[in-house]
Amino acid sequence: MSGQWLAKQTSGNEVHVLPLGDLIRHDHTDLCPCGPTPSPTPMADGSDGWIYTHHSLDGREADE
Repeated sequence: MSGQWLAKQTSGNEVHVLPLGDLIRHDHTDLCPCGPTPSPTPMADGSDGWIYTHHSLDGREADE
């Protein structure tokens, strides 16, 4: 599964993008040990949402 990613909406205004098959199991929270990066994202209704991009420990970002 290396190289695959999952985008999962965890609340009305949060989406977490997680690496599948990584060296650790990623929590669907901003407290994940990988230290996910939050990015503000405007929602269709004008409110602010957040995309949390989790960091792989297997180094796949260097290959992409």
